[in-house]
Amino acid sequence: MSQEKIDAYKKEKAGRKERLAKQKVRRKVTKIVSAIVAAALVCAIGVGIYLSNTSSKAADEAAEETSVVEEVSEDTDAEEDTTAETATEETAAETSEETATETSEEASTETSEETTTETSGN
Repeated sequence: MSQEKIDAYKKEKAGRKERLAKQKVRRKVTKIVSAIVAAALVCAIGVGIYLSNTSSKAADEAAEETSVVEEVSEDTDAEEDTTAETATEETAAETSEETATETSEEASTETSEETTTETSGN
């Protein structure tokens, strides 16, 4: 039994350098990959915060621009309504003038026809 132990120890000692070298390489690779992943997470968090702040500022600016556009739109609509009312009043006035003119023309035409008829009939 002691010879078996001695043989196992010699095998373990012979492969020890290779094993330790592989373990060192694995540890270094693990450290490098962990550092890269940690840096990526920090960058992702930083970019997320930056974008959320930038988008909220952009949203605030967009909201301000929208409110300004709405105010201008409301002012324009009010002017258009006033213009439309004025145009409607002007159209109504023109229509009543035309109607009055047509009525007076018809009345004068009827009067002249009656006069012509009376004169012819006598």
